[in-house]
Amino acid sequence: MNYIVKGQRLLLSPPEIKKSAIEVNAALEKELMDEQMKKWGQLEVFAVGDEVTGIEVGDRVSVNLMFLRNSEHIEIDGQDKIIVRAADVSVVWK
Repeated sequence: MNYIVKGQRLLLSPPEIKKSAIEVNAALEKELMDEQMKKWGQLEVFAVGDEVTGIEVGDRVSVNLMFLRNSEHIEIDGQDKIIVRAADVSVVWK
C-alpha cells in the first residue's frame, strides 16, 4: 500500500523494541524508551513527503535524538512509525 505524506515530512520505522513481561508505570516506560532511542543511529525511511527531495523510501537516516524525543508517532498496519521533518535529518545512507 502506498501512503501519501504531505510536505517536508518523513515516516520512519523505528527498530523493534522487545516488550517486557513486567508492567511499568508511564514515567519508567518513557525513561526506557529514551534509553532505546540513544541506540537508533540509523532509521529506515518508510514513506516520503510530496515535497521532500534527496531522500527516498528504503534509505537509512540519522536524526538528532532531541528531534526524535519530540516527534509524533502514528500506527500504520499495527506498526509504530515516527513522523519527522526532512530538515531534521542529518545523514542519509543510500
